[in-house]
Amino acid sequence: MRIMAAFISLIPVLLWAGAPAPSMFADRVARHVGDVVTIQIVENTTATAVAGTNTKEEYDAGLEGSGAGGLDFIPLFSASGSSKSEHKGDGRTVRQGRLTGVISARVVEVFPNGNLRVEGQKTLIINGERQLTVLTGVVRPEDISPGNMIRSDLIADAEITFKGKGVLANTERPGIFARIFDWFF
Repeated sequence: MRIMAAFISLIPVLLWAGAPAPSMFADRVARHVGDVVTIQIVENTTATAVAGTNTKEEYDAGLEGSGAGGLDFIPLFSASGSSKSEHKGDGRTVRQGRLTGVISARVVEVFPNGNLRVEGQKTLIINGERQLTVLTGVVRPEDISPGNMIRSDLIADAEITFKGKGVLANTERPGIFARIFDWFF
């Protein structure tokens, strides 16, 4: 009997402790500041630019004697000239990128329309290389799956940064002289 009375006295504390009461019929998804949502990063980008130029210009000019009233009376007097200019150019650029992973982000703001601003970062150190992933953006609550997960392509104003720091990242970066040379030219 005492156990039952103690349990009954705890019910109001459990219900009104400031946290939303768990529901048997709804999944717990991020909706409030401080809630955490899991983001599946699946980004594939491809950019292609093609340019072509084809110009051609010709010019002919001449001055020759012409019978009656012309310059026929001056021996060997005639002039002519022509010029020709042609340019053809083609160019193509292709850039591809792919980033996949999973990151947890925290809701930092809830907008009046219910959308959520999320921010998250993840640091991994692999073989002395530090890899940092930072993600920010705006999420619609209805896009969050019942498992509290959302794909990165459903995030508005998404900014995903992936940086590496360490020996490998340093060898991929050009040296100081190469950067100065590139700056001049």
